[in-house]
Amino acid sequence: MFFLGYHLHWSWTELMDLDTAERQQYLRLLVEQIERENAQIEGGRR
Repeated sequence: MFFLGYHLHWSWTELMDLDTAERQQYLRLLVEQIERENAQIEGGRR
């Protein structure tokens, strides 16, 4: 919950208003985005 709230700037109430499946999907999307950004950063260091 902290991960989503921190990165998406959503309140606890907004996060809790989502059903579990929606929260999980947003978390997957966020993780994928962060992994892409990290890969780009790592690729630029080489």
